[in-house]
Amino acid sequence: MTKKPIGLAAFTKQGRQAEQPAEDTSTNVPEQAETKERQRGKGDVVALTLRLSRDDWQRVHQLALSEGISIQKLAVEGLSKMFEEKGLKGLSP
Repeated sequence: MTKKPIGLAAFTKQGRQAEQPAEDTSTNVPEQAETKERQRGKGDVVALTLRLSRDDWQRVHQLALSEGISIQKLAVEGLSKMFEEKGLKGLSP
């Protein structure tokens, strides 16, 4: 009998593996990899993560509030200006 993981272990790979019965996965993995279709980045809009230090985030947040626009719009406008400075077409709003 397999002991069911508790706490944070229930959310880790090791915890999930402990719950599943042992089986030979060497034949299943290549098949799954070949048939699994890509899910991310396929739509008209692609999500992107940006990491900032807390101090930088506070500065950006304050700027967005003072301008009355979202951080998203600030980022798109800033990137668009960089493209235009290099003689390229800006980003679409």
